[in-house]
This record gives sequence, structure tokens and C-alpha cells, in this order.
Amino acid sequence: MLEEIDKLAGDVLSAEAAKPPPEPMSEKYARNMRKTADAFYIITVIFSILLGIALLLNTFAADGVFGLRFFVEPTKVMLGQVPYGSLLVTVTRPSSRIAPGDIITYYALPGDPGSRLTRIVDERLENGGIPLFRTKPAGDAAPDSMTINMTHILGVKLLVIPYAGHVISFMQTYAWGFAVLAGALCAAAAALRAWAARERPGLKHKKSKRAKKRRKGRVLHAS
Repeated sequence: MLEEIDKLAGDVLSAEAAKPPPEPMSEKYARNMRKTADAFYIITVIFSILLGIALLLNTFAADGVFGLRFFVEPTKVMLGQVPYGSLLVTVTRPSSRIAPGDIITYYALPGDPGSRLTRIVDERLENGGIPLFRTKPAGDAAPDSMTINMTHILGVKLLVIPYAGHVISFMQTYAWGFAVLAGALCAAAAALRAWAARERPGLKHKKSKRAKKRRKGRVLHAS
């Protein structure tokens, strides 16, 4: 009985030894893994940059930095000038440099963030030497009934980035989720590159013909 068991075990070991070793990963497959890893790294960098911008805007939007303030336009009143969902960047200016046609952001009720408005300056007035401004929501709209002074104004439009406000708001709302996703993508990219390097240790990126021509041109120019 023991002899039969030993013989059977020997047959099994012989069969295992006779199996050919696993073939290394094909070069094409390894390159595809490297490309996937590179794509993951790029997405991670993009997510990280957007998260950084979102956190910076969240920190400096209210008080501003270097005279700049950042707002997500939440209404459709200024569609022609400041599209809905855009990122509005304003700059602080003295009253002497605010003129009709400028786009300003202000609090209708000073100190109340919920009363923030973005309007076009329609008319500049003065009352006892104090500059006042009458605004309107769009170029062909009727002027607003109230006038505002410099204590209301947060800034004058410097730059508008369409749709960026939607992205920034989304990133701020789900910041932790995007941070976790960026970390997971980075870890997956590192694992893919390590696997490809282990299976194909001599694998190198193939350079495009355009890159080779540029390199050759630099060499000829240097010589």
C-alpha cells in the first residue's frame, strides 16, 4: 500500500516537473499595461490640481487674496456676460476706476453672503461727494431701483471661466471621494508598472517618430 502511494506521489511530482514554465507576459500586453498606468497617473494629477484649486477657492473666496476674489455664478441673470455656473474672478478697484459698463459683484445687504449679486454698472452718481452706482442685470434690461456705494461692492470682474464653477462646486462637495479615488488610481498605476517591469524587465517605451525626429534635429543643431 505504501509503495503504491509513493509511486502515485512520484507520478504527480513528475507531471508537475514536466509542465513547461509559464511564458512571460507579451511585450504588447506589457506596453498596454504601462500606457494604462500612465493614464492613471495623468488622471491622478488632474484630480489633485482640481482639488487643490477647489480647496484654495474655498479658503480665499470670502476674504480674497491679493485683491482677488473667486465666485461661482449661481444665477442665469447675466447669461450674456457671466454664464451660469462659470467661475467669476473679481479684483478690488477704487471708486474712481469703476465706470458704467463695468461688471461688479456686490452684496445688496452688506455683510450678507446670501444677497450677493453680479450686475452691470449702468450709471455713476454722487451724493455729497460719496460715489453711488446704479446697476442693471443685462445690457437691455431696466436699471435696478436701488443704488449702492463702495461698502456694498466686493470687486470688479477681471476674468470669467465658463463652466469651471460647476466643476469647482462638484469637487468641493465630493472632495474626500475624489481624494480617495486619486489615491486608488495612483496605487493601481504603481502596481501595474511594477507588474509589467517584473514580467518584462527590459521593456522600454517606444518613442514616436516625431520624438525621434526632434531628438535628431537637436543633435544636428548642437553639432
